[in-house]
Amino acid sequence: MSSPHDSSDQTASGKVPSVDSVFDVDNGDPYETQRTVDRYLSQDTRHNILQLIIGHPWHLVSVTECEYYISKSRSTISEQLENLAEHEILTQYHHEPNANSRDLPANFWGLTAFGIDLLSEYKYLRGLPVMRAAHDATHKPETVQRHEKAPRPSLPDAVKSALHYDELDPDESVLEDESAISTLREDSLYADAVPAAPDSLNENADGDRTLGELF
Repeated sequence: MSSPHDSSDQTASGKVPSVDSVFDVDNGDPYETQRTVDRYLSQDTRHNILQLIIGHPWHLVSVTECEYYISKSRSTISEQLENLAEHEILTQYHHEPNANSRDLPANFWGLTAFGIDLLSEYKYLRGLPVMRAAHDATHKPETVQRHEKAPRPSLPDAVKSALHYDELDPDESVLEDESAISTLREDSLYADAVPAAPDSLNENADGDRTLGELF
């Protein structure tokens, strides 16, 4: 398991690795590099984890949040979180003040500086406002709301600035515009659709949710 970063030391980072070294590809063949990285990022569970983190209000998610949004077992999600950490795309951030609370998570998964560079290069970050809108429109049970609102450590400045965007005023929300909703449903990088009636989602859920159903 990767070592959690405490809020006190997570801004202290070493040299950002290269794509070639992380994915063990020949830097003389850019097409093979692109195919390798595309194949890796498009794996279903990894792709959904990354989209969830990008669209999350704090870009730091607990495993419980991942388990709610992604219709895979907790062990499968944890395995892919570790795999993303082994590829230096994600790391685990630790918030010690939550450690002694039964109701609040202390460990969160978020992007590294290398992960930001990689996802930027492969166009994952361009849909951040749409993914955020989809996330905000999703029905969340009390446990997930509590995890989302839990205190978290600060992301490194390079990661935080790359994920910043100017949010719309409430009166200008894309979800209040029917044409924008239609575009979101058709073009979202995050999921297939926003819910027509978010409160009806996951009623009597049987654990077979998908991101397409949730958003």
